[in-house]
Amino acid sequence: MIDQNTQHAFIQGDEHALEKIIHVYTSPLLRYCTAIMCNAEEAKDVVQETFIKAYEKRRLFKAKTSLNAWLYRIAYTTAIDTLRKHKRREKLIPLVAQVEPNNSQSQSGISEPLYSILISLTVKERTLLFGRVLEERPYKELALILNSSESALRKSYQRLIRKLALEIQQEEGHDFKLMRSE
Repeated sequence: MIDQNTQHAFIQGDEHALEKIIHVYTSPLLRYCTAIMCNAEEAKDVVQETFIKAYEKRRLFKAKTSLNAWLYRIAYTTAIDTLRKHKRREKLIPLVAQVEPNNSQSQSGISEPLYSILISLTVKERTLLFGRVLEERPYKELALILNSSESALRKSYQRLIRKLALEIQQEEGHDFKLMRSE
């Protein structure tokens, strides 16, 4: 994690502090953005844009806020903006299938059936799933990232788990295990 001195230096525009933040947060943000975007190459672009935006808006960072949550929030909104810009939300599955049938596996590193299930989720659902299951983030932190209340996220997560269970049951010939339910 980043200490208070590094955070303060970053806010003041210190390039060494920025480098340290980039070094610490690149891998976690890349995993996070890949889960949202379902495309590793686009996720790399989103992460780069996240650091650019964070540096440009560093003076808006509030010291009482978690730098971690602040960066994840910027990454989340940048990912959503990227998806909107490409008008890909509703068109992503047919586009991937028409252009390159095996693109989903090579881009995201996951199996085609799992990719189909994940891409059918909204960006917010993928973000919530990734945060809770893979990164084991508390609802309090996810509430900051997703700009929502903890109770609303708990309900959304419960609905998401039920939705995933149904979709997984409908997949024929594939054994998926539900990671965690609450």
